[in-house]
Amino acid sequence: MFAAFLGLAVNAQTRPTEVAPDGYIKGATYTYLFGTGVDTLTNADTLTWVVRSKGNDAQDFNIKLYLDHVSGTAGGNLWVTQSMDGITYVAEAGDTITASSVTGDIMDTQTINKSGFLYPYLKFYYIQTGTAVTIPKVYIYTKPN
Repeated sequence: MFAAFLGLAVNAQTRPTEVAPDGYIKGATYTYLFGTGVDTLTNADTLTWVVRSKGNDAQDFNIKLYLDHVSGTAGGNLWVTQSMDGITYVAEAGDTITASSVTGDIMDTQTINKSGFLYPYLKFYYIQTGTAVTIPKVYIYTKPN
């Protein structure tokens, strides 16, 4: 009887499986996502990126959008969503940056701020509109709260 109870107790303590992210963030960092030739967007195109936030502290994030303009006139939206399980993502109000009528390299003036972030997963979506070629870069500055 004790062995059966012990077996149930051990199985009840299993950790959730980790969804394979595109990258990790832990502790204080200043980095960017996307931003290589592989990430070149043409016309109406979409790019996504999943980041796993690790560490023992709540994180503060400041997120900015940079567009490396190649040709044409671009526009688009960056959405940041969060998830507890890496599968079901939700957005909060204010978690969007919109760029419009881009004809040169820009660092957008808008910032997404996340204070005391406790979710393990962030998913970034950049959806481009217009007739253009760009290479988006999403800059992230984070530090423990």
